[in-house]
This record gives sequence, C-alpha cells and structure tokens, in this order.
Amino acid sequence: MDRTFSGSHERSIDGKWRVSLPPEFRGGLDAEDRCVLGRVPGSPCLGLWRQKSFDAAYRRLEEEVRSRGAGQNLLRWFSGNGYPVRPDAQGRIVVPEPLREVLRVDTDESEARVFVAGVGERIELWNSEVWLETVGGADAYTDETGLDPWSESSWL
Repeated sequence: MDRTFSGSHERSIDGKWRVSLPPEFRGGLDAEDRCVLGRVPGSPCLGLWRQKSFDAAYRRLEEEVRSRGAGQNLLRWFSGNGYPVRPDAQGRIVVPEPLREVLRVDTDESEARVFVAGVGERIELWNSEVWLETVGGADAYTDETGLDPWSESSWL
C-alpha cells in the first residue's frame, strides 16, 4: 500500500522553476518512482502523483465517464495536462512550461514561494495566496457541512 501524503509547507521556487519537496514528502517517493505533475480538475493547483496513482486516478475517471456516457474531453484534458517528472537528488522537481501559468508566481523575485500540501495519494502545489483564498481554515468547512470537529470525532 502506498503511503498517503499529509501536511503542508511553504517552499521557494527558483528561476529554473524548481521546487524542493519537503523531506516529509520525499520519504513517500522511492528514488525509482516515476511521477506525473499535472492539473487537478476543478482546482487552481497542480498535483504530483506517483505514476501508479495517476494511472489509478485516470482509470477511476474513465470508469465514471463510461458510466455516464459523456466526458471524453475531460479524460483528454486530464491526461493531456500530465507531465512525467522525477525528483532529483535534492528532492526538487521542475514545473514544465505548460503548467507554470497555474502557479501564477514570478520566479524572478528572490522570494517566490509556493504552498505544497499533502492530499492523500497526491501532493498539491499552490500559489500561496490562492491557497489561503481557496482553502482557508477548517472553520469554513465545518460550518458548511454542519460537522462539529470536536464532538463528532467519528470522522476524525
């Protein structure tokens, strides 16, 4: 069973579009792991999957499309926006040119930063400001769902 990713970290991104993965995340990737960096449907971020997790996500999406009889273009979009990457010896990945616009960062700035979050079977890369605007704090979700995080411990 693959390790799931959790936790979040702010990381720098350099002028060559390299992001160093946090050490906690590097432990979940073997040196031989092929990975796929791509867009996450419905989210303004990038996802980093192990190749087999990306393949499994594609198969789940394909199954959903087949059952609905529609959605071929979503399959094309998902696979067409996935690029093979492999972390280097320092745990850095390079964001491919076609995906850079998603992060909306100026790598010419010495303090260019992205937010890196573990989300189960993938790692997500976000523009730090967009992360705060989109995800915010847990209070919004507990209010939205009606779940009380302290008394309804069955979901924790």
